[in-house]
Amino acid sequence: MKAMMISLFLVILAFHSAVAQIDEPLTLQCTHPQTAAAEVRAVFDENPMRLTVTPVNELGEHIPELTTADFRINKGKKEAELLSVTERTALENTVMRVVFMVDNSQSMSPYLRQLRNTLEKTITSLSPAVRVSIIFFRDGSTGMAPFEYNGETLPLIRLPYTYDKARAADYTSKMLVERNLSRNTYLYDGVYATSQQIAADTGSVDRSFAIVFSDGEDLGSNVQAEGALRAEKYGTVFFTIDYLTKANDFLIRLADQTGGEHFRATNTEELESIFEAISEKIVAKGYDVTYRFKSPPSVALTASTHSLLMEEEIVRETFPLLNYVFFGEASAVIPDRYARIAPMNIADFDESAIEGDALDFYYNALNIIGSRLRTQPDMSVTIHGYVSNTGSERRNNRLASDRAETVRDYLRTVWGIEEARLGIDTGTLPPLPSSSKDTLGQAENRRVEITSEHPDLLRPVTFVRRIAGITPDRIRFIPTIEAEEGLASWVLTIEQQGRVFDRREGARAESSLTWNWKNLAGELPAASGDMVCRMLVHDQAGDTDLSNPITIGVREVKSERRQSVSVTEGGITIEKISLILFPFDVAKPGERNEQIMNEHVYPRITPGSRISVNGYTDIIGSEEYNLKLSQQRAEAVREIILERLGEEASERVTAIGHGKMTPIFSNDIPEGRFYNRTVNLIIERWAE
Repeated sequence: MKAMMISLFLVILAFHSAVAQIDEPLTLQCTHPQTAAAEVRAVFDENPMRLTVTPVNELGEHIPELTTADFRINKGKKEAELLSVTERTALENTVMRVVFMVDNSQSMSPYLRQLRNTLEKTITSLSPAVRVSIIFFRDGSTGMAPFEYNGETLPLIRLPYTYDKARAADYTSKMLVERNLSRNTYLYDGVYATSQQIAADTGSVDRSFAIVFSDGEDLGSNVQAEGALRAEKYGTVFFTIDYLTKANDFLIRLADQTGGEHFRATNTEELESIFEAISEKIVAKGYDVTYRFKSPPSVALTASTHSLLMEEEIVRETFPLLNYVFFGEASAVIPDRYARIAPMNIADFDESAIEGDALDFYYNALNIIGSRLRTQPDMSVTIHGYVSNTGSERRNNRLASDRAETVRDYLRTVWGIEEARLGIDTGTLPPLPSSSKDTLGQAENRRVEITSEHPDLLRPVTFVRRIAGITPDRIRFIPTIEAEEGLASWVLTIEQQGRVFDRREGARAESSLTWNWKNLAGELPAASGDMVCRMLVHDQAGDTDLSNPITIGVREVKSERRQSVSVTEGGITIEKISLILFPFDVAKPGERNEQIMNEHVYPRITPGSRISVNGYTDIIGSEEYNLKLSQQRAEAVREIILERLGEEASERVTAIGHGKMTPIFSNDIPEGRFYNRTVNLIIERWAE
C-alpha cells in the first residue's frame, strides 16, 4: 500500500503553553492504495479546521469516493479526529491554462453548428481560475497572430489568454462560420503555434492543458510533423481529437509524449461526449477534509490560603568547609563559579556576612582560607594538585602542578600570603579518589586539595538564622486539569527568593494536594520573601500548560520578648549540624568529622535532647546501593554518639538513610555531589 504524506509547516502560537513556541508541523497522509501523488491546495483556519487535498493515481487522475478512513492528519504525537471528507468536483482556486487548437478548415463546413455548440459549452464550463487561449487556421494571415517559423508568418489567428469565458465562447462562434473557414488543414503549424502560445504565458499556473481538434491529415503546413512534435511543451498535457477520419498517427504520438490522451469521434454525439470527458479531466478535483485536534492541556490552581505567618525561632547550622577546588577537563583555570575578589577589597571581606547555604560558603573557600591565613600568620597550608588520570590528563603531572600553582598564586597575589607558607605537592589521582569509571567520578578527581596541620584553618562554618512557627500549619492546593489527550505528568513548584524551594510531581490527576510547608529536606521556608507556586502539566501528546501563579505572602512576627533575645546557646531550641566530607563510597566519618563532633556536636547536646541522624549520598551508583550506603553513614554516626551518651540514650537517637533520591544539593557539579555525601544532625532540646 502506498501512502502519500505532505508536511505543512505552520507556525502557530502555543497559547496554552507557558512560553510561546513553534508548533509541530502538520502532516497529512493519504492511505488509499491507488494514491500515487497528493497535494494540499489550501489550509483554512476555521472551526472546525479544514484543508483541501487533491490525491491522484499513477495516471494523474482524481480518485473518487474517498472517506475519512483514507486520510490521517497528525501534528507531532497528536492525531486529529477527522470529522468529514467532502469530494469537490471543481477547485476554484486551482490556476490553469487551457489552449484550444481548433481545425476550422472547409471540410468542417457540414459540422459547424455542432462543433460551435460543443466548444461553447466546454469553454463556459471551465472554472473562473482558468485562463483560455484559442488558435484557428487563417488563410493569408496578415500578422494578426504572432506565430512564425523560419521567418515565415504562419497561417493562424488566435484569441490571447483571457479569464472571460463568455468572450472566448463568442470568439469561437464568430470564427466557426463559413466565411472564416480555411482552404487547408494547417495541423502541424497549429501544434507548433500552440507550443509558442504556451511559452508566451509567463504567469504562474498549477496545471497546463492543450486540446487539439482536427478532422483530417495535415495539408499545407510550413512546419514538418517532427518539428511540431519536438517543440517544447512546457509541462502541458495534450488531449487530441480525430473527427470522422481514421486515427491520425501524429495526434496519437502528440498525446502519448505529453502524458495526455487521444480520442476519435465518428459522429457529433461522440464528439460532445469526448469534450465532456476532457472537461472532467482538466477540472481540478479533490477533497475538503475537516478535522479537529484534541485540545492541549489546561491547568488552573487554587489554594486554601494566600498567607503564611511565621513566628521567630532561632536555628544554628554548622557544616565543615570543603577544602577542594575542582577544575574543568585539561584546564588549570579556576572556574568562574568560585568567588574571587580584588586585592583592594580584602579588608572588607567578612566570612560571617556571606549569605546563602553551604555551596555559597564553599564558593568563597579560597577567600575564607586566605582571610584566615592573613589574620593568623603562624598558619601554613599545602596545596595538592591532582588530575583524573584519564584521556588527556593521563599521567599529566604538569597539569596537576599548574592547578596547584594557580591556587597558590591567588592566595599569594590577592591575599598577600608569603610563598613560604604555601607548599606545593602534586600527584595523579587523589589519595581517596572517586571512581574513574564514569565521567562524574573523573570530574571529581580533577581537583586541588588544601590541607593544613592547623585544624583551625579549616574549622567548620557556623551561622545562625531565624525560621518560624507557622500559621496555618498546612496549605491545600486544588488543581483543575483538563487533558483530552490524557495526562502524562504534573509538577508543582514552590519558589522563594528566586530559587526552587520545593517540588512535587505525579502522573495522575489529584483532586487536592496538601503541603505542610516543609521541602523534601524537611526545611521550612525562609521568614522573608513571598512564595510563588505554579503547576506545569504535560499530556500524552507532549503539549504543556502552566497554571496561573499563586503568591503566598510570608509575614514574620516578632514579639518584644523575642526581639530582645540574644543569640546564645540557651536561646537556641533547634540545631542542625551537617557532617560532610565523606569520601566517595565511604561510610565511616573519619578523623576530621570526629573532631567536628567533639567541638560542635557534643557541647550542644543537653540532657533529654532528641537527635535525628539523616544520611545521604550522591547520584553515582544504583538507588538500592546508595540507600544502603546512606543508612550505613547514619548508623556509623549514631554509634559514635551513643559511645559518648551511653546506651540509655538509644531511644532518643535515630538513624535514617535517604539514599540519592532526596539530594540536598545539585548532583550536576562535583562540589554538589561531595556535599550530598553527608550526614545531618538535627538536635531538639528544651530552651534553657
